[in-house]
Amino acid sequence: MADFKFEMDIDAVLPRGLSDENIALDMVKAGQQVMQKSIQNAASKHRKTGSMISSVKCSKATLNRNGDAIGRVKFYGKDKNGMQNWYKAIYIEYGTKHQSAQPFVRPAIKSSEGIIRAAMQKVFERDDKSEI
Repeated sequence: MADFKFEMDIDAVLPRGLSDENIALDMVKAGQQVMQKSIQNAASKHRKTGSMISSVKCSKATLNRNGDAIGRVKFYGKDKNGMQNWYKAIYIEYGTKHQSAQPFVRPAIKSSEGIIRAAMQKVFERDDKSEI
């Protein structure tokens, strides 16, 4: 699906270093929540049963082996007929030979990039003030 990357040089922002990785994880979590709502709102235009919309969930923010904070927003589970919700999302997003593409995930992410950055910045500034 779509990919949103947010990079920040922590050493430039915090010359003293980031002693607590929780701020990075909290920032990712805040961004994930905004992205989740944006994708759910966009998916609502394709609502039939509501299972695809309610299946949009955030994974737990973690640190990868490079020490980068990461988190995902994905379609989980199946509908009442046993079809994977992420299959439905792909079919709608990219289309099939019987159905034209109706992108909704990529535009939702693209349109919410600024709000995601702002949510992450708000968490960062809140935590930075608490350290003073």
